[in-house]
Amino acid sequence: MISHFLSRSLLVCFIVGLAGGLLVLAQDKDWRPITPEELSVKAPLVEPDADAEAIFWEIRIDDSSPEDLSLRHYVRVKIFTERGREKFSKLDVPFTKGIKIKDLSARVIRPDGTIVEINNDDIFEREIIKSNGVKIMARSLAMPNIEPGVIIEYRYKETIKSAGARGMHLEFQRDIPIQKIAYFYKPYNGRPPQYESYNFTDTKFEKDQKGFWLASRTNIPALKEEPKMPPDDMVRAWMLLTGSSLQILNNSGFSISYTIKNPTNPLLYWASVAGEEAPLAKFMNKENGDIKSAAAEITAGVTDPEEKLKKIYAYCQTQINNTTFDPSITDEQRSKLPQIKSVADVLKRKAASSQYVDMLFGALANASGFETRVAFTGDRSKMFFSQQMTNEKLIHPAAIAVKVDENWKYCNPGLRFLPYGMLVWYEEGNAALLVGESKYNWDNTPLSGYEASSTKRTGKFTLAEDGTLDGDVRIELNGQPGLTYRLSGYDETPAKLEESLKQDIKRQISVAEVSNVFIENVSDNSKPVVEKYKIHIPNYAQKTGKRLFLQPSVFEYGKSPLFSSATRKYDIFFRYPWSEADNIEIALPAGFDLDNAEAPGALGDKQNISALNIRIRVDKTNNILIYNRNFHFGGGGNVLFRTGAYPVLKNLFDSFNKADAHTITLKHT
Repeated sequence: MISHFLSRSLLVCFIVGLAGGLLVLAQDKDWRPITPEELSVKAPLVEPDADAEAIFWEIRIDDSSPEDLSLRHYVRVKIFTERGREKFSKLDVPFTKGIKIKDLSARVIRPDGTIVEINNDDIFEREIIKSNGVKIMARSLAMPNIEPGVIIEYRYKETIKSAGARGMHLEFQRDIPIQKIAYFYKPYNGRPPQYESYNFTDTKFEKDQKGFWLASRTNIPALKEEPKMPPDDMVRAWMLLTGSSLQILNNSGFSISYTIKNPTNPLLYWASVAGEEAPLAKFMNKENGDIKSAAAEITAGVTDPEEKLKKIYAYCQTQINNTTFDPSITDEQRSKLPQIKSVADVLKRKAASSQYVDMLFGALANASGFETRVAFTGDRSKMFFSQQMTNEKLIHPAAIAVKVDENWKYCNPGLRFLPYGMLVWYEEGNAALLVGESKYNWDNTPLSGYEASSTKRTGKFTLAEDGTLDGDVRIELNGQPGLTYRLSGYDETPAKLEESLKQDIKRQISVAEVSNVFIENVSDNSKPVVEKYKIHIPNYAQKTGKRLFLQPSVFEYGKSPLFSSATRKYDIFFRYPWSEADNIEIALPAGFDLDNAEAPGALGDKQNISALNIRIRVDKTNNILIYNRNFHFGGGGNVLFRTGAYPVLKNLFDSFNKADAHTITLKHT
C-alpha cells in the first residue's frame, strides 16, 4: 500500500523537526532574562564560522494526560552574519488537523538591549504543503529589524489531540550549532522513559522535577549537508521514544487474546506487531464470489503465474479510479467518499483510494490461487530499517507480497504510476515484514538494477560557424526517474510542467533558449515519460581564430564534479542504481574539419559498479559528428559506501566529469 499518508505520531515528529532552526520551544510564561554576555558576544562559541547559533533549544513534552499530548517550545538564537539574518527573517510553525498552536510569541533583542516585540496582528495562517490528501498549514510571521548581532527568541505551545509520545522522534542535532539542547519529558505512566538512541551514546534521561525527566547535550555542531549523504536520521543524533504496550486482540467472553510488545526483545516484539496487523490480511483475503469471478475473468486463458499477476496488476491500475491520485477530486469531496466495508466494494464501485486498490489486487491474486501477505517495510529516504529496530513507527504497509513458486513478488498498484515489478525507490532494498492471516515472516524487497531506471537522451543539432548550437531534443525517463517525475507532476498543468523544464535547462545552461516543448505519457506508466523540445544555445562552441572548441556531450554541458570536497564526514548514499544513454548528432559548419576528435577512454571499476563509455565518429559524407555515451552506476546493487571509500569514489566521478567535459577541435580550412 502507498505510504504517502502521515500517521498521527509521525506527524508529531515531523512538526517538531520540519523548519530546521525555526521551530522553537518554551516552558516559561515570561521571557527569560538576556545576559550581558549573550548581548556582547561577537563570534559563535560552538563553530567559528557559523552564521547563527542557538544559545539554548528546549522542548518540554507532557504526556501525562490520558487525552492530549502537549509540547512547549522555546529557543534563543544569536545572529552573526547576513546569511544568518536571511535564514531567520521568517518563522513558520506547521500544524495540521488535530493539532493546535497556542501562545505563539517572538521578539528581537538588539545588541544595546532594546527589544522589539512581535504583535499578534503580525502572525497569520497560510497553507505550506498540500499533497496526496495531506494539507499542512502554518502560523507564520516575518521578523523585523533582523541584522547581525541581534538575538531572536520564539516560543509556543503545541497540543496534539488524542496522541501519545510513544514513537516520537527527538532531534539532538539541528542545522545550526547549539550551545545547549534539552528535552523535558513527563511520561504517561510516570515510569522512567524508554527510548532508543541513534548516532550518539552520550545522553540519557535523568530524573528532573515535577514528574519530568531531562535529556540534554551541549556544544552540538550543526548537521551540514554533503552531496549524496544518507538520510538525516542515519547521521544526526536523535532519540526514539519507545515503551512496552499491551494490545487486546480478541475478547470472546470466555477467553482474551492479547499481545505484549516489548521493545527489548525483537523476536517477540515483531511477532506482536504481526498479530496486530493480521486483520488487514484477513480483510484482504476474505472469500467473496464476486472477487473470485472477477479474478477468473481477468486471467482467462493465462496459465503463466507471472502473466496472471501482470493482468491483475494492470486491471487494478487502469480499471479502478485511484481517488488518491485524482486531481479532479477536492480534499472535501475525498473526505466524503463512501466508506469501503469490504474489498468487493472496490470492485463494485470501480473507485477507491490507493490502499484499497492494493487490497483489491491482493484479493484478486489470492482468489487466483496465490498466497498473499501484506508487506511492511521501512523508508530508505528517512532511515535504513532493520528488524533489530523495535519500533513499528519505522515501518509502513508498502506492498502486497505474492508468492510465485518459492519467491515473494512485491506489487503496489495503488501507487498510481508504479510499473509492475518495481517499488518506489525508498521501499526497495528494505527488510520487509510479511503479515498473513495467521503467520508472518521476514524477507527483503529487491533493488531494481540500473537497466530498469534508464534515461535515454537523443539530440540532433546543427553547429553554426559562430559557435551557436541549435537542435531538437528527445528525453525518455524510465523506472525510478519516470516515477519521480509522474509523482511530482501528475496534478500540474501542461504549462507548469513546460515552465519547470525550461527552468531546469536554464539552471544548467543560463543562455539556453527553449521552445516547442512537448511532454508525453505523464499518466501512462506503460510508456516512458518523454520530453521533447527545441533548444538554441548562443556561443556554445568557443571560437578562437580559425578554430572552434566543441564539447560534444551536450546534455552534460556546464555540470560540475559531483564531489568537490577533499574530505568527507558521512557515508555516501545513492538512492538507486541508474543508467544513461546519449545519442547525439551534430552537423558541423561548412568549411570546418576535425583537427582533434579523440574520444576519452572507457572508465569504470573492476567490479562494474560503474562505467562510462564514450565513442566519437564522423560521417564524412554528411559532415556530421556522431557522439554516443553510455553510463551506469549501482552495478551489483551497490548504492551505499562507507566514508573510507570516498577518495576512490571522488576520483572516479572526477574522471567521469572530465570525460564528459572533453572538447574536440574544429579548424576552418
